[in-house]
Amino acid sequence: MTLGIIIGILLVVAGMALWGGIILHHRRSVSRTPEWVHQTTHRIPADQLIAWIDEVVNARQLYRQPDMSAKQLATELKLPERQMKHAINYACNKTVTEYLNDRRIQAACTMLRKKKSMSIDRISQQTGFASPKAFQTVFIRTMGQTPDDYRRQMK
Repeated sequence: MTLGIIIGILLVVAGMALWGGIILHHRRSVSRTPEWVHQTTHRIPADQLIAWIDEVVNARQLYRQPDMSAKQLATELKLPERQMKHAINYACNKTVTEYLNDRRIQAACTMLRKKKSMSIDRISQQTGFASPKAFQTVFIRTMGQTPDDYRRQMK
């Protein structure tokens, strides 16, 4: 994570502290996960926490790991698993698997539009699906059409 992103997150949190009474705990060194996440997650609204989770998941492309579990994601985010699950469930009304699949489908849609010569099977691998069949199933459920149909529609 870049220093600019960390500073931006810290500025948002500082603003929340002024408005919501969140007490920030400062550390001498800046870690990959802002200290406020560990100290005050129970006071941060789920939609604000999910915005931070989205930022990290997308920046580090954590959805690309096909075997990513809720426990592994929480470890990557350095959050308690229960807290992370609650934020995803409350803010997105989804399970962690559904949340990750949504990120995978978003990435796949971008690739289908921009990488026209890349095969559908390769896109399914690149976006973290365990198999092309799983990709096809989730894509149809999410987008209402096959990846091939989506790609043709985007031409």
